[in-house]
Amino acid sequence: MNLLRIIAFTTIFIFSAPLLIAQEVSVTDAKILSQYDSTIITGAHIINLNSKIGVVSNNNGDFTIQTELNDTLLISFIGYHSLKIEASEITTNIYLKKETYIIEPYTVLPYKNFEEFKEAFVNLELKDTAKNKINPSIMALVKPFNPSNLNMKITFNGPISGIAAKFNKRIKDKNNYLKLLARDKHKAFLATKFNSNIVSQATLLKDESQIKSFMEYCDFTEHFIEFSSHYNLVDQIVNCFEEYQNLPIAVK
Repeated sequence: MNLLRIIAFTTIFIFSAPLLIAQEVSVTDAKILSQYDSTIITGAHIINLNSKIGVVSNNNGDFTIQTELNDTLLISFIGYHSLKIEASEITTNIYLKKETYIIEPYTVLPYKNFEEFKEAFVNLELKDTAKNKINPSIMALVKPFNPSNLNMKITFNGPISGIAAKFNKRIKDKNNYLKLLARDKHKAFLATKFNSNIVSQATLLKDESQIKSFMEYCDFTEHFIEFSSHYNLVDQIVNCFEEYQNLPIAVK
């Protein structure tokens, strides 16, 4: 009689075990909205940090993702603070808080382009004062023209050449300045996509020195950071972190 009970209990356990396991895996769905005005957020990235499964919210802000009870989801969208939340704590609506990016200040020139600057320079009116008058006794000196060498360069010496040199220098300085501004703006944009906060959320690192060491190890190219989606970037961070943990330089 006891043997029959053992066999019956074993049979019930074998057939019910898959059902118990299956019950641990569930499907989580919710809607992502802006905390500021409750508008729908389309294209937000939702990543399961445990299973590395990722989905994107649709045009209605809805998403569906496979989760287990103890899974953690990372929800992010450009212009909003990323949110890390346990699957068991997810409700019908998830609200993201807007994020303000601080970019270094820069000076805006009063000219739209070089042609506008050139026109303003040509039409510049100088006051007729003794300070601005050119001494009429100063003459432009020109090197003698040698017809035997038609490819020679004619050099002008005097106030005219001085003005031209200053004008060219201002143009070069302006171009260099604009290049520096563009470079700074580009670096600021890259910093919004790949920074210590994103690394900390994806790797769970907290120590700043560890995060800095890990970011130096990954050394993603600017082209990759600029053109990668947030999901691809986080996925590569997670993969890179797995390699990093096996290296001697990793601070355990």
